[in-house]
Amino acid sequence: MTTGIEPSTPVSRKTAERSTAVRRAAVYLTLATAALINFISYAPLDARAHEKAWGDALSYYAMSEHTGAQVDNPFALRMLSPWLVHLAGKITGLPLDVLWLGFTAVVTLACTLVFFEFCWRHLNLQLFTSALAAIALSCTFWYGPYAFSNPFLVDPLNNLLYLIALWLLFKRKLLLFTLVIIVGTINKETTLLLAPLYPLLAWTRSRSLRDRQVWFGVLATAAAALVYAGFRLWAQNFIGGSYSFGSGQGNHSLASNIVFALSSNKRSEHAALFDTFHFFWIIFAYGLYRLYRQRGPFNPLLVSSIYLTLCCLAGRMVATDTQRVFVMLAPLVIGVVAITLDNQRSDIRRFLAGLLVFVYIALNLRLVPDNVKFLVEIGGLILFAALLYSQPWLARGRPAREPVHAERA
Repeated sequence: MTTGIEPSTPVSRKTAERSTAVRRAAVYLTLATAALINFISYAPLDARAHEKAWGDALSYYAMSEHTGAQVDNPFALRMLSPWLVHLAGKITGLPLDVLWLGFTAVVTLACTLVFFEFCWRHLNLQLFTSALAAIALSCTFWYGPYAFSNPFLVDPLNNLLYLIALWLLFKRKLLLFTLVIIVGTINKETTLLLAPLYPLLAWTRSRSLRDRQVWFGVLATAAAALVYAGFRLWAQNFIGGSYSFGSGQGNHSLASNIVFALSSNKRSEHAALFDTFHFFWIIFAYGLYRLYRQRGPFNPLLVSSIYLTLCCLAGRMVATDTQRVFVMLAPLVIGVVAITLDNQRSDIRRFLAGLLVFVYIALNLRLVPDNVKFLVEIGGLILFAALLYSQPWLARGRPAREPVHAERA
């Protein structure tokens, strides 16, 4: 028997899908606007911008002019970004300066869009929180504005591949994860550091070294390492130079790099480390503590954060810029901060959360004078404490409702 009335479910689903698409488009437009503002504010827009480049960007630009250029070690083996720009130049005939600027802008924007989707779809955060987190990522100085100011680096593509690899890691997509790692090593060898995370997280889930996923992860890690070793041999033969592993500071040995990194005359290193994420470091640490209280020591976000922090500490021994090393943690740091801030339900609490992110952005975009930066950092922590201790869901140190993302992450 029919009533002549169409069921409402398909209409409701279509309406929900349309609403989701509109909200996603609004967030994408907001992130594109933030990227454009940073691009205009920091990017060198003159015709010969590469003449003002500095550091390893000079090597990467030379590699985009001539694939296989004999530049300093280890930059010569980071071929992917320069080769893509070189290929685009051959196809389009556009100047390399324009192509590097466009490549950096597109890849950096892609990072923020992917991160938004990671927060919204994988971590199951609110749309508002996910958008705030993506804006914070796009304005983290060493993630976005710095790349625009020196737009001849491999860092933007490295950041994107890191983020995609982490997402695939949490979704347990071993084959795709391994492929991204292998591609990433051609752009920058540090991507290989992510490979052992797969068997490590598989072990935390099963607590058994006999688990198939653990062994598959170990084999995938070994395969990625072998492919990279083969690439190094091919690249050195192609370039025609000798590039020993671990050198880079003045083309000296690994031991000299470690001495350089630990040099007593670099007295500002602790401040440089804190400057990478400012007071978000403190919120990140608290967020990891919350994850530990909810799921114990084997929460994937907790394990991944600790592992990559140790990798960054080791990587600092062979790198010049502290911030450019530790900014690899950006998706995890800002992701955990977003999880911690995701319980703001009222308009006033969302406003305060937005204000907290604005303070972070102001510090990153150097809008705060140096003589008051410390006070602003303290102000951000006070604002976070006010949000934290006024929330009714904190009872006896544990949230009353365990969020879905704590289990899925």
